[in-house]
Amino acid sequence: MTNKVSFTPQQKKELIQQFAEIIVDGMDTKTLVQYVLDDLVFTYEQFTSNELKENINDYDPELFEELLDNVTQQYARLNVVK
Repeated sequence: MTNKVSFTPQQKKELIQQFAEIIVDGMDTKTLVQYVLDDLVFTYEQFTSNELKENINDYDPELFEELLDNVTQQYARLNVVK
């Protein structure tokens, strides 16, 4: 039988914050970098194409076109190689 845990929303927030800090403190740099990368990829996969473009343009106004060119050229090269 499990005991029901009860705390306020603020207490829950603080508990989560403390637990997250313990988890992060136990990670090495490589693990932290991979975690952030995975989280960002997951987040951006949820965006529509327009939202993604807007977000990238907010970061750097020239970056979207460069990245788009990179991926369209990459797929074009892969199709030629096949």
